[in-house]
Amino acid sequence: MPTIGFRIDSIRAERYSFEPIPQLNINMNLVLGRPAKKDSNYMVEFVIRIDCSPPIATMDVKGAVFISPLNVEEAKKIDEDLSKPSPPQPIVNMVFSYTLPIITFLSRELGLPPPIQIAVPFTGKSSEGTYEYHM
Repeated sequence: MPTIGFRIDSIRAERYSFEPIPQLNINMNLVLGRPAKKDSNYMVEFVIRIDCSPPIATMDVKGAVFISPLNVEEAKKIDEDLSKPSPPQPIVNMVFSYTLPIITFLSRELGLPPPIQIAVPFTGKSSEGTYEYHM
């Protein structure tokens, strides 16, 4: 099972208005960059952006995920998964899991409800193979 590490590069949170809002919609978007490979390790940069509607606040969390496979078979499988157009769901879930406490803290400090998304069940297995990630 590959080892996963995280680095947070930038956190930005700003509230523009403190007027009462009858209904607030919070949108949370994740953008993953192209994987960079060095030796057998991978780095995938990410940006999570939280926007409100009406536009009263924004938050951005930028960072990177580091993936270190433990053997050659895992490296081949991860290389295949990262070369596909859509990012592997386990990576997406781990980025959300890692950054959600940060985003929840920022939301609380700005006086906003936490932007909790319905989680996709994570089985620890990819759709084609059986490998797990370890944080």
